[in-house]
Amino acid sequence: MRQPGETELPVLDLDAVPYTVPFSRLFVRADGDHLTVYRASYERALADSVVVGSLQLRAADGTPLQVVRATPLGIVLDGAVSLVVTRDDTVHIGTLPAGTVLEADLALPPLEAELTPARLLVPDDARTGVNKHLTQVELPSGGDISIACAGGPSDRVEHGDVVSVINAEVMAWLRRCPGVVDEWQPLVRLCWWVLGVNTLELGGAVVGRAVVPSKLGYVGLWQWDAYFIAIGLRHGDPKLAAEQLRIALSHPQPSGQLPDVVHEDGVLASSDDLPPGDLETLRAMGSPSLRNTRIPLTKPPLTALAVQLVAEQSDEPLIDEFIDAILASQDWWYKESDSHGSGTPAYLHPYSSGLDDSPIFDHDAIVASPDLAAYLILQDRILAGWLLERERGAEAARCSQRADDALVALVTRWEPEREFFPSLGDQVQPLSTDAVVGLIPLLAAGLPDVLAAALVSAATDPQRYGTPHRLPTVAVDDPEFAPERMWRGPVWVNINWLVARGMRQQGFLEEADVLERDTLEMAALGGGPHEYFNPLDASKPPTATTCFGWSAALLVDMAVRLSAPPD
Repeated sequence: MRQPGETELPVLDLDAVPYTVPFSRLFVRADGDHLTVYRASYERALADSVVVGSLQLRAADGTPLQVVRATPLGIVLDGAVSLVVTRDDTVHIGTLPAGTVLEADLALPPLEAELTPARLLVPDDARTGVNKHLTQVELPSGGDISIACAGGPSDRVEHGDVVSVINAEVMAWLRRCPGVVDEWQPLVRLCWWVLGVNTLELGGAVVGRAVVPSKLGYVGLWQWDAYFIAIGLRHGDPKLAAEQLRIALSHPQPSGQLPDVVHEDGVLASSDDLPPGDLETLRAMGSPSLRNTRIPLTKPPLTALAVQLVAEQSDEPLIDEFIDAILASQDWWYKESDSHGSGTPAYLHPYSSGLDDSPIFDHDAIVASPDLAAYLILQDRILAGWLLERERGAEAARCSQRADDALVALVTRWEPEREFFPSLGDQVQPLSTDAVVGLIPLLAAGLPDVLAAALVSAATDPQRYGTPHRLPTVAVDDPEFAPERMWRGPVWVNINWLVARGMRQQGFLEEADVLERDTLEMAALGGGPHEYFNPLDASKPPTATTCFGWSAALLVDMAVRLSAPPD
């Protein structure tokens, strides 16, 4: 197994994989001869994030300089001209031949009016003007140009010095990339780079380095994303992995509930914390009884699993650090999200499920789905083990009994005719949708063998989840199946990771390996760690985000596991 060298850098296509560097808010995409520079922000649409548009370089004879290649070390254009971005949100371009002309739209979007407008730092003999609303700079003697996009430096910096610093930082990160078998090394190297460049220092409510889901609109730390990202990061940077857990658990509510999101301006713990537009969407999606009610927003309880896995490769006492917060969160699920007192907690809104657009929520916002039951059983069993090790026997017994009771309740929901676990609506009525949440009970230790075998069989059944690229989030024979609509058909890497882990929990080791191998092959065929994939051809659906953090992290984890020598 080889570690990456400078000659084995990922090639970035500047569309599915835009160029950026760690700790910079800037990222660059291509559109023909033009480049566009965006500034990443929390909950900001891509069209509203442009800070430098229509960026084009032309030679002295007017010929546009084309992109020759783009790698983690920067963008190279004709004539060995290079473009890089830095952590102080500056674009550096050099070294430009004499007579080169740069043309760009430096107007900031209206929502970024509080930022300092982009500023040009150019050689003394540069000629600057405006042509058709575009800033135009001619360099009679050549040289370097810098564009400071959010304040940035006041003085010009030598382009070569900037490039040297970037090269050193990028290669230092890539050297942390876990070694895997040659078959998966290019994909893992790309995924590891994505985790590095998605790292930001957000400030405000976020203390530490946050690995965000994506710079394309997801600048914050979502609880579920943090867990999955930490699981992948532990293989090369356990300290950064632990930081993700600390941020996710840094703002527990008095009730024990963990917020959905921690971002630089605060937390998102309920519908009261949403922007007005999102709040209207939430109310429109909710059941009538919730439309004027404060709704807690969180994410599925996978905290203990993430802490357990990161702790295995960390020299920090993470379990002792987090055990009480996790126990309080687990108690919250049973006290505050069981609206009928039936012992079966429910998601109080789709936002809390992580599967916002799943058809299980089409008719009611409150749903007790089988995945939630499985997560709670898994978390209680992990907690019970930790508590016993710490001689907290009464608490351990309470968690064990609660897990046993929840398993019994889950098993009674099984529908043998259809061989699936239905979700339950707010009136505790079974829902007919055959969604992938019904496979997650594989995570529950103690599941009867016949039920586990039926779920594993469903994962390869071409009439259900056995698509060319598995696992669709809705069974193909369900009327709601849509291969490119979020959570209604596309494949998500985190769901495959959870189901594969569940297969191993039930003793289906070979089936788990096959599913993970299929997932890696799908991501390689589809072009990298996208947010989700078409289950029919592995392509990226138009609405899926690229360079997605939890996809990158869990693909790393899968490749590391499949590369390990047999026991």
